[in-house]
Amino acid sequence: MCYRDGISFLLSLSITGLMAWGLIWFTSELLWIRLPNVVTMMVYIIFSIIVIGYPIYALARWSNQYLLKTSKNKEHR
Repeated sequence: MCYRDGISFLLSLSITGLMAWGLIWFTSELLWIRLPNVVTMMVYIIFSIIVIGYPIYALARWSNQYLLKTSKNKEHR
């Protein structure tokens, strides 16, 4: 893992943390009070999918880039 990969990992981790914090804040401060329960649950489920899916997507992108980089290095040897 090189320096650039570490920065990407930390950036992805911080974005995920901010999204999780935003989800908790959004539901506790805004959604439960003002919106109907059905709409609130749909929005909450969509936000939860985003918060859970973003790190998985970022990891898949990173692994594809890493595999391409390692395969190019093997071809040039």
